Order: sequence, then C-alpha cells, then structure tokens
Amino acid sequence: MVAVVGAQGFEAVDPFVVLERLVEGRLAELQTEFQRVISSRHLVNTLLDDQREGRHQSVSDGVERIDGPDRIRARIDELAFFAHQEVLSVQPNGALSAAAIEGAKEADLRALRRGTVMRTILGTDALYDRRTTDYLTELCARGARIRNLNGPLERVLIFDRRIAMVPVDPRETSRGALIIRQPGLIASLTALFERCWAVAEDFGRERLTEIEHQVLKTMVRVEKDEAGARELGISVRTYRGHIAHLLRRLNATHRTQGVLAARDRGWI
Repeated sequence: MVAVVGAQGFEAVDPFVVLERLVEGRLAELQTEFQRVISSRHLVNTLLDDQREGRHQSVSDGVERIDGPDRIRARIDELAFFAHQEVLSVQPNGALSAAAIEGAKEADLRALRRGTVMRTILGTDALYDRRTTDYLTELCARGARIRNLNGPLERVLIFDRRIAMVPVDPRETSRGALIIRQPGLIASLTALFERCWAVAEDFGRERLTEIEHQVLKTMVRVEKDEAGARELGISVRTYRGHIAHLLRRLNATHRTQGVLAARDRGWI
C-alpha cells in the first residue's frame, strides 16, 4: 500500500491506483502536446496555401513575410546580430558564390567572436568547390561546427530557437522569406534540424573527389583498366594514375587491400 494525503490525513491507497492516476495525468499532458502540434501543422498548411495562391504579403500568428533579396539579407544580418546563444542553418544550394561568402562572412565571424554557437548543414556537393571549402575551413578554425549531408535539404535559419527564416519558394529563394516566431513551428523546424544533424558527417573528414569516387567504384566492378577507363571516358594512363594515388592514400600495396581499406573508411 502507498500512503497519500486525503481529507482525513494520510490514507493507505493501492499502489496500482496511484500508478493509474499518474498515467492518466501523463496522458492528459500528451494530449495537450498533441493538440499543440496539430495546431502548428494546420498553420503550416495555411501558409503553404497562401504561398501557392500568392494571397498575403504578411501573415499573422507569429509569421511575417518579407520580399526582395536586399530586405532578406538585411533581416538575416539583424537577426544574426541579436542572436547571442545559437544560430542553426541549412544551406541546400551547393557551392557558395563569392557574393554569398562576402555578404555572410562579416556577420559569421562577428557571431563567432562573441561566442555564439554556429551549426551549419550543407549538401555534399558543396564540398567539391574550393572557394566554399576554404571559407568553411576558416569558419571551423574560428569555432563553427559544420556538417554535410547527401540528400534533399530545405533552406532554413534558426536564431536562438526563438525565430526562424524559411524561403517563400524553396526553388527560388530570392522571391521572399517567412520570418517565424510561432513556438510550435520553431520547435518542429528545430527538431528537423537536429534529425539531419545527427546523421550528417563532420566537415573536414577525409573524403574523395568526385573522379576518385568514380574510379574507386569502377575499379571494384571492372577487372581490366582499359574497360574502366573507357567507361569513365578517360585515358588508361589517367585511370591508372588515379588508382595509384588512391592506393597511396589508403596505405595499400595492392588493389584488393585498397578495396578493403576503402570499405573500412566508408568510401564505397
């Protein structure tokens, strides 16, 4: 039996009764949380409908629309300036242009100097661009955490887990952006970011170039170098040169050992 406070003082109560009351209380809490999520989903659907029909320039309930690249850039700078704890971002558009780096660099370095946590997820294809990787390397040296993910990504910025920015049209981000302050939507976007972050790879991890990856996969499938080179549209000499370079990177003395080492590293 369990002692609980009743009208006449402490009373003995069956522990199964107490457990049932605790479960009922927790179920009530979960029901409230479920209703909050459903409400957020309804708001998302409303926003998507408005976006497709082009009806509203601004939306209530904690969501605001802004238009034009200049206004979007200015608002990003403003939100980043006042973010003092954490900035989360997903950049799905591949390599960064020189203009994009120049526009973001000052704000990024300023945030890192004052101790703001910066976590960014990029598509894997961005890592084949030298200008982009040089910039990311500099940010990492200043304390930023960057990961890459191979797969479809959606553009999003989250500031201090209180404000988020997403494009009105993911296919044409210059059309406009939505500034979101609605807590339910912020929680959903943050949870999505964390799920992507958990499966993404750290930037700076040793990786193959695109041609090296193709040569390695071909080497596994094709026995003769002439056939492999022909499949990739390169000369036999170039094909063999890539294989020799791969074996040196893998510390392998022959191709079979190299294939096993490549599998251990997750390259194939």
